[in-house]
Amino acid sequence: AYHNFYHVFDVTQTAYAMATKTGALARLSPWLRFALLTAALCHDLEHPGVSSPFLANVKSQEIAGAFKDVLLEKHHALRAFEVMVWQDIGILKGLSSESYWAFRHAVAGCILATDF
Repeated sequence: AYHNFYHVFDVTQTAYAMATKTGALARLSPWLRFALLTAALCHDLEHPGVSSPFLANVKSQEIAGAFKDVLLEKHHALRAFEVMVWQDIGILKGLSSESYWAFRHAVAGCILATDF
């Protein structure tokens, strides 16, 4: 399957390398750097191995219903934050409400930008 650990590693390393080479990484705040790399890591979280158009045409409500608006990227972003705020993980629990929503907006924006 294409959407595996190697794909995640490749995308994350490529995002880091491109952001470093272009100087973008140096211009980002530490939290936006974290958001960029988090988005790269999570951009295909729980990918089912089929495309959004396939899911839109599938007859099974069980499969189609698992993905909000059958847009996979929304699902990936949603699940990323469900994991990050999970009590046993709590990566973001030290953030203020304002910082949390800014971080979430940045990560989700990057993940949603991968829909093409």
